[in-house]
Amino acid sequence: MTRPRPSSSGLQPGGLRRLVAEETGKSLPAVLIVLAVGLLLITPLLSGSSTGLLATRAADQALLGQYALDAGAEYGIWKLRYDPAFRSAVDAVPLTPVPVVPAMSLNGYSPSVTAMALAVSGWSNRANTPATIQPGGALAYGGGDYLYALCGTRDFWRYSVAGNAWAARADIPSNVGSGAALAWDGANYLYALRGGNQSTFWRYSPSGNSWAAMALTPQRVRDGGALAYNLGFVYAFRGDNTSDFWRYSVALNMWVLRTSAPGNVRAGGALAGAGGNRIYALQGGGQQGFWRYDTLSNSWSLRAQTPNAVGAGGTLVYTGGDYLFAFRGNDTTEFWRYSIPDDTWVTLTGAPAAVGDGGSLAYADGVYVYALRGANGDSFWRHRAQPPQYDLVAQNGARTITTRIEISGPAITILFWDLE
Repeated sequence: MTRPRPSSSGLQPGGLRRLVAEETGKSLPAVLIVLAVGLLLITPLLSGSSTGLLATRAADQALLGQYALDAGAEYGIWKLRYDPAFRSAVDAVPLTPVPVVPAMSLNGYSPSVTAMALAVSGWSNRANTPATIQPGGALAYGGGDYLYALCGTRDFWRYSVAGNAWAARADIPSNVGSGAALAWDGANYLYALRGGNQSTFWRYSPSGNSWAAMALTPQRVRDGGALAYNLGFVYAFRGDNTSDFWRYSVALNMWVLRTSAPGNVRAGGALAGAGGNRIYALQGGGQQGFWRYDTLSNSWSLRAQTPNAVGAGGTLVYTGGDYLFAFRGNDTTEFWRYSIPDDTWVTLTGAPAAVGDGGSLAYADGVYVYALRGANGDSFWRHRAQPPQYDLVAQNGARTITTRIEISGPAITILFWDLE
């Protein structure tokens, strides 16, 4: 009788099946326990995931709202810089919020945005001139701490910006009259038209405190005479209801005729060099003409007319960057600022008193515009010529951005940016 052979595992046939069955039966409760525990863990996990998704969605919405708010503030800045009509409207009502329109929309949000021009510091009185300023009065910066002034007689004065005091300098060789003008060459000398229906032209040395007669002007100069210096040359209006325009060579001591002005120039005519090859001009004579002369092409172009007619005492000064300031004169207090890139005028706080014949402006110390009143008065003032500043407020629901900017030509400086 043959015995069954044992398996190599030492198990009897069918033993493996019984072992598997037994082990399977033992692991089922363990699997059920694992599933039960898993359900206990998964339920709060799913609940937490749902809450997290809601929180993420809310955070996303808040972020989109913030983006829209930031974009609203940036849109307001863009409008001020690149929309001259809007900026003029804001400048016209300082300290008054003006809505930025049209409204913008981003990510389903439409923040409200306003822009407000900050008031400039206005005028302040300085030491009165030693005597009254008559027709022929003129003011010019002469470098360092000093301004120089013609008063309409032979008197000639120097003003110390730091000391706020006037001092007499060497008398002018002859009395000056209506149409007298003064211009600094940026280095060593001041040049002067005598005016008063004369053709006399002088050079003054601040270091030597002395006058020298230079080549006579091509014709006699009267009301509306004006000077401006540019790159080795002195440019001049003759005035006297003519369009005559001349150039004087410092190196050659010689005058030549240049292209005539676009119109006749009279009392209140003025010139101001504005860097590079640009010279700007007021026509005066009860007109609103305002022009730009190109020294390279010897040509004139019309610019935006002044806000009102300019008369005796009209004057113009360049303060660097993109701005010129002007008195209307004509026995008014009107004072304006002109934007070179935008070709627009803005009316600023008026002078403390009416400006008349002999009124003049000069820019000194990188901060202030200084002014002679003229009109047979002795008033002398200054006005802060800082770049324009604006406050913008963007609101979106409960969130607000407030920012203050300063615009100087193409440069925009953000002075602060607050989020509430």
